[in-house]
Amino acid sequence: MATDEFTRAWEAFFRATRRARGRSTGPLEGSGLTLAQYQLLEALRETPRLPVSELATSAGVAPPTATRMLDALVRDGIAERTPCDQDRRVVQITLTDGGRDAVAAAAERIDAGRARVRDQLSAAEQEEAAALLRRLATIVEEQL
Repeated sequence: MATDEFTRAWEAFFRATRRARGRSTGPLEGSGLTLAQYQLLEALRETPRLPVSELATSAGVAPPTATRMLDALVRDGIAERTPCDQDRRVVQITLTDGGRDAVAAAAERIDAGRARVRDQLSAAEQEEAAALLRRLATIVEEQL
């Protein structure tokens, strides 16, 4: 019985998140970045220069996919490619000034959406949800 209820809840949650992602295929308001582009560049908020492979891993995409996405971002003046000083085979990515602004605007929009969801929960539910989400993330990561 509990297994069936967990399965139904799991599927309902992931259907809702897929629908939400599907509704956000265009640029995030005020940023010019899609959700996928933001997720690729998000790691550059904390570390200003990263190899393509690390950005791909952080975003959960394959390196060739990250490279294709970066082609458009470089063309649009959001990011720049630079060779690594220690290993010329490695290409590092940095944000342009406009790219930093775009990523910050996208982060603000995403944070606002997250806050709208969070604010539907009581303080106790927020704590419980945070603990469960961390635990589920750990379990899912261990399954890979």
